[in-house]
Amino acid sequence: MKKQALQEYNQLINEWKNHPKVLEMKNYKHHGITRYDHCVRVSYHTFQVTKKLHLNYVSATKAAMLHDFFTNEVEELGPMKRFRNHSKIAAKNAKKYFGLTPLEEDIIERHMFPITITPPKYLESWIVDIIDDIASIYERGTATKRRLQPVFHIIVFFLFTMIR
Repeated sequence: MKKQALQEYNQLINEWKNHPKVLEMKNYKHHGITRYDHCVRVSYHTFQVTKKLHLNYVSATKAAMLHDFFTNEVEELGPMKRFRNHSKIAAKNAKKYFGLTPLEEDIIERHMFPITITPPKYLESWIVDIIDDIASIYERGTATKRRLQPVFHIIVFFLFTMIR
């Protein structure tokens, strides 16, 4: 990304990413990284895509930064309920601390489609949903690779020992 665009992105998300409640997301793991870092990754790529497509990149970037805006509110929920309901909790928190436009609310509440059953209404919502899916797969794969790396080295060691 060009330096000017990166500066614009950083200025745009500054209010949201430095809010004390948003910063709490740094304390929670999500796909092998912190929930905060995951949201920054999704918002960064959302900014790039929606700006390039001349869409409402401001609202899309804001909603992408807040799409998983929850901390321990989901801890009492079982894994499946947490998976299905976290987007509603994130939207509720985002409304409480920042206010949301209908577009931003749709992006946050529908970023788990088809799990959320109701499809997104806006192109920006579809974009965040897809970027979130790709980021999640990437992050899970990277985390799994890190966990399996020592096992892989042991297997390779034994294989080379057996070959000699």
